[in-house]
Amino acid sequence: MRGVQCYKRETRPPPPMLIWAIFSGFTSFLAILVLGVISKYGAAIKDHNLPFAIAPIGASTVLVFGVPSSPLAQPRNVIVGHMIAAVTGSLMHQIFKHTSDSFGWMPGSLSVGISIGLMGLVNCYHPPAGATAFIAGFSTSDFARVGWWFPLYPVLAQVLILVALGVLFNNVARIYPVYWFTSAEFTHQVAPNRSPTKGSAEDEDSSDESMASDTGTPSSSGSARGIEQRINDMTSNEADAEWAWMPGPLATAPLSII
Repeated sequence: MRGVQCYKRETRPPPPMLIWAIFSGFTSFLAILVLGVISKYGAAIKDHNLPFAIAPIGASTVLVFGVPSSPLAQPRNVIVGHMIAAVTGSLMHQIFKHTSDSFGWMPGSLSVGISIGLMGLVNCYHPPAGATAFIAGFSTSDFARVGWWFPLYPVLAQVLILVALGVLFNNVARIYPVYWFTSAEFTHQVAPNRSPTKGSAEDEDSSDESMASDTGTPSSSGSARGIEQRINDMTSNEADAEWAWMPGPLATAPLSII
């Protein structure tokens, strides 16, 4: 499955830090504004006094709009991470809800710990999801009003809206998501014509290096080989500088998700 169709090898130089900060702050404001309006004027929310805006979504907003090229901010991590945390926290609460107060610390602690372990097993780390597990495990007021519905509402409803807003707002000037499900998709998008075999990759490297030495231009080898590892290893600032300000689909072509 491919992600946003406009992934290209050409990049734009990153803008000045002030422009970066203003754009990230303004798009974050718009996203939280949308969630706030839904929470305030949603008919079902008002009629049944249901929670909608929960604190972990604010933390997720920092990743989605502040460092949109980070692996931690990609839709798979945001959605799966929060869902793992919400389900785990709900389960721990139900298991320990009839125990004595002396074990009141146990469900929240187990919720956060188990959630982090499960996120690691499926490679879907998303730090704000730890707060989601905390809310459910310690049975805060937000969780108490919805009970077992907590993973679906408000957690799933909010993260889907947040990701949709991230796609809409970020792609005005940069690309989000970098990939939908796995960074292997991004490798395919960046270098679709590269051979996956080791021998051919080494041949291309040697050919590129010889060409570079003849022409005096820097080599572009290795763009396919190891790019997935680069995405996972590079820091957030490096990732943003290299990928986040590539021309967005709303700036270059209609948004196409296949």
